[in-house]
Amino acid sequence: MTLDLEHQPDEAKMVFRCLCSEELHLVDAACQAPTRVVSQEGDGVLTFAIDRLGLHACTSHRSGLLRHFSLGEKVALVRSWRGHDQVVADVSFDTTGALVATGSVDQTAKVWDFQGYFCTHNFKGHAGIVTLVRFHPARLQLVTVANTEVRLWDLESSVCVAVLKDHLSSISSMCFGPVKSKLYQLVTGGRDQVVNVWNLEEKCSLVRSIPVFENVEGVVAIPTKRLRQQCKEAHSDCGPFSAWLREDEQPPPFVIFTVGNKGVVRAWNPLDGKAVASHDSPHAAKGELRQIHCLDASGGTKMVTVGEDMNLMIWSLPEFEVSSHIMGHNEEVVHVQLIPQITWPEEQADGSGTSPEIVAQRFVCIANDEHPRVVTCEGFGASLLRGHTDVVISCDVSPDGAWIATGGKDQSIRIWSSSTCQFACICAGHAGDVSALSFAKRRPRSVRAASQQEQLPMLLVSASQDKTMKIWELPSAKKLEQVLGQGLKVKKSKLTVIAHSKEVNDVLVSPNNKLIASGGQDKLVRIWKFPEGDMLGECKGHRRGVWCVAFSPIDQVVASASSDATIRLWNLKDFRAIRSFQGHSSAVLRVAFLANGMQLMSSSVDGLLKLWHIRTAECAATLEEHTSKVWCIDILGDRMVSGGADSKICVWRDSTLEVEKQRQDEKADLAIKDSRIGLLVREGKVEAALTLALELKRPGQMQQILLDHTMDMVGRTLFASAEGAPPVNNTVSGKSRTKRGMQRGRKGDRQKSSKDGTVAVAAEDAPNADIDLRRWVLSLTDPQLEQLVDMLEQWNSNRRMAPLAQMLFAILLLSVPATKLSSLEGMNATCGNVLSYAQRHMARIESLLQKTLVGVVAFFDVAVHAALKRTMDVLLGDTDEATNLRLEVSG
Repeated sequence: MTLDLEHQPDEAKMVFRCLCSEELHLVDAACQAPTRVVSQEGDGVLTFAIDRLGLHACTSHRSGLLRHFSLGEKVALVRSWRGHDQVVADVSFDTTGALVATGSVDQTAKVWDFQGYFCTHNFKGHAGIVTLVRFHPARLQLVTVANTEVRLWDLESSVCVAVLKDHLSSISSMCFGPVKSKLYQLVTGGRDQVVNVWNLEEKCSLVRSIPVFENVEGVVAIPTKRLRQQCKEAHSDCGPFSAWLREDEQPPPFVIFTVGNKGVVRAWNPLDGKAVASHDSPHAAKGELRQIHCLDASGGTKMVTVGEDMNLMIWSLPEFEVSSHIMGHNEEVVHVQLIPQITWPEEQADGSGTSPEIVAQRFVCIANDEHPRVVTCEGFGASLLRGHTDVVISCDVSPDGAWIATGGKDQSIRIWSSSTCQFACICAGHAGDVSALSFAKRRPRSVRAASQQEQLPMLLVSASQDKTMKIWELPSAKKLEQVLGQGLKVKKSKLTVIAHSKEVNDVLVSPNNKLIASGGQDKLVRIWKFPEGDMLGECKGHRRGVWCVAFSPIDQVVASASSDATIRLWNLKDFRAIRSFQGHSSAVLRVAFLANGMQLMSSSVDGLLKLWHIRTAECAATLEEHTSKVWCIDILGDRMVSGGADSKICVWRDSTLEVEKQRQDEKADLAIKDSRIGLLVREGKVEAALTLALELKRPGQMQQILLDHTMDMVGRTLFASAEGAPPVNNTVSGKSRTKRGMQRGRKGDRQKSSKDGTVAVAAEDAPNADIDLRRWVLSLTDPQLEQLVDMLEQWNSNRRMAPLAQMLFAILLLSVPATKLSSLEGMNATCGNVLSYAQRHMARIESLLQKTLVGVVAFFDVAVHAALKRTMDVLLGDTDEATNLRLEVSG
C-alpha cells in the first residue's frame, strides 16, 4: 500500500490517498470509507501525486504513460501522455500545482507544465533509478534521489547545484524540516540505518548524521512550535515525549520521527541526534512499519503510519499515542461476528418490560494475524485487541454484546471489553490451537434480569485441535470491569471432555442454554448437555469432516456444514437427518439460520453464499460477491456480515420484507395500469392505450387493439408514408370502424381475451376517435422504440403475426429518420433477423400462390375440354349428345 495525504485546510475534510491493487482510492478520514477510485482498465497505477487542493491527480502507469485525472464529484480522465522511455517510479507536485516532477527507471528526472503537458526540464546525471523526487517548499529547486545519491537541481538555470553523498545504502525516504521562514533542511533516511540532516543553503553540507540502528523505511519532520503549544494547553503530563517538549529549554526547530523494520516509532532531536521518545508498533504482522506521514490539516498534531499488515494508524501528538485505526488490506478474513447492541424499553410498573431492540453497528474481524479488530459497519474505522502472541482463529461475542472472547494458535483464550477494547481475562489450558468458542447464548428478558446476570459468573465453551472441549467459569461481568487493563488469569477449566477422535472444528451453545453441539474432522456432530458436559447423542451421515454447526432459534433441530459439499438438518430427539441441502460444488464452511428459522444461509469454498428454504430444501438465491473461499458469516437481525480468502468483508442487509412489499406494490400498479388500458380504449385514446400496453409489455393487448382499430387503414398510411407526404384521410372514425367491424361479422364479439389473460375492448365499444400509426410511432421515445422493435422481431418469427409485424415495420422504417433508428441498441441485428424471416414468409406466400393458380388453371382446363368434347360429338352425328346439348341450352 502506498499512502499520501491531501493538504486540506479543514481537518474534517481530510482525505487519505491509498494505492491498492494498482488503483488509487480516496478515503474520507471522517467516515473512514473510500469515496472515489482512480483507475484505468488494463493499465495499473504504479505511483501518483495529487495537487495541494486535492482537485487533480497525476498518475504513472505500467504502460509508461502519465495521466491527468480530475477529482471532482466524479473522477474523469483529462489527458494521457508519454513521459519517459521507461516506467515512472515517482511523481510529485510543487506547492502551486502548476508543475509536476517525475523520476524514472531510465535514470532521468523531468519537470512538466501540468497545464500544457510539455516538458520544461530534463535532468540527467544519476547512475541509477530515480526513486524519489520532491520540490523545495520555498525555492525553485528540485531534489532527486537515486540509490545512495541526492542531487539538488536549480529550475532557473537547469543545472545541478549540489550532489549529496553520505549514505552507504539506498535512500528509502526524505522530507523537508522547517527551520524558519522560507528556510528548510533536508532529512533523508536509508537502509544503512542512518538518518542524515542536510543544509540546503549556498554551500550544501551535512549537518548531522543520526544512527538509528534499524533499516529506515519512513521519515517525517514535524515543527516543534505547534507541539509545544499543545503541551502548554494540556493540563496533565501525557508521557515522556510531552515531558521532553516542556522541559527542553532550547528545543529544535523540528522533531524527526522514523519507522523501520524493528517495529518501533521513534522521535529524534536533530540538534544532538538523540532519541527523545519511542513507541512499540501497534501494527500486526510482527509490527513491521513501512511508511509515516504528517497530517498537515491537523497543524502537525497528528501523523499516520502504514504497517506490513497494510493497515493505517493515526497518532495523536504530543501524546504520542494511537488515536484511531483504519483497515486496509486484510489478507484472509477467517472470522467475523456481529456485536449486538441492546436497547431496553422503559420499565413497567411491575418491573418487567417488552422485548428489547437489538441492532448491530459493529463487528469483530479476525484476519490472518494476531490482532483482532472491532470494526464499524458503516466504514473502515477499527480498534485493535492487542495481546495475543500468535495468529487468532476463533471468536465469540456474549449475548449482551459487552464481552468478546478470542482464541488462537498461542493456545490461549482472552476476554475483552467490547466498548473499551481492553483486556480483562485470560484462560490457559488447551494443548492445541483454540478453534472455536461459544458463550452461553440466553439473553436476559428485562433490565432487572440483566442486572442480576451481571452478578453471576459467565460460562464459556471452547474447542481445540487437541480434540478436547472445555467449559470455563469466568468471573462475573462486574468483577471483569474492575480489572480492565490488568487481566485476571483463569488457570483451570470447570470441565474437560474429549469431544471427538479428531480435531474439533466448531462448538455452539443452544439458545436456551441446555445443549452444546460440536462438529469435528471425524465426520460427526455430537450433542452434549450444558453445562454438565454429558453426551446425549451423535449425528452420523456426513462423508467428510464437519466445519460448522448451528441451532435453530425456533425448532429442536441443528444444522451442520461439511466438506462433503452438503448441509444437513438433524432432529434433536432421535439425532436423525431430516433434510439434506445440496447445491454447493465444494466444501461448505459455514451455515446459519435466518428469517426466524425458516431459511438457511451457507458459505462455501467455491466463493458462493446460498440462501435455502428449509421447508422445500430449495436454493432461493445465490450471492456471488466473493471471489474465493468464504470462511465466515454471521447474522443478527436484518444484518449479515461475511468474510473470505479474497480479503473482502461484505456487510449485507436482509431486504426480504422490502422486496416483498415492492413486489406487491408493483403487482397492484400493474393491475391498475392494465385496467387503464381498457379505459383508454373506451375513451377513444387508442394511441395512449398502445403506448401503455407497450410499456407494460402486453403484446396480446397490443395485437388486439391493432387488429380492432388499425388494420383497415394501414394500407393508406403506408401509401402516404411512401409518397413522403402526410397521410391523407388515413384516420379512422369510430362510426366507420364500427360499420366495417359489423360487416366482418364481429358485431356480437364485443370483447376478446388476449393471450396474457387481460381483456381488450372491441372497436365498436369505443367512442369516435382518430388514430394515426405514423403519428404514434413518431411520439415514442428511444427506449419505447427499442421495446417496439424487439416485440415486432418476435411477432415476425410467428407465421400468424408476421403480416401485422411487416406492416408496422414498414411504417416504422418510412416514418422514423434513419439516424435515429441506427442509434437504437441492437438495430442492425434486428434488421438482419427481420429480413431473414421476411424471405421465408415471402417464399411461403409465393408457394401458396403457385398452388392456388395451379388449381385454378386445372379447373378451367377441365371445363374447356368437356365443352369441346360435346361439340365434336354433335358434329360427328351423335344424336343423343346433340339432344342433351339442346336440352342443356334450352334449360
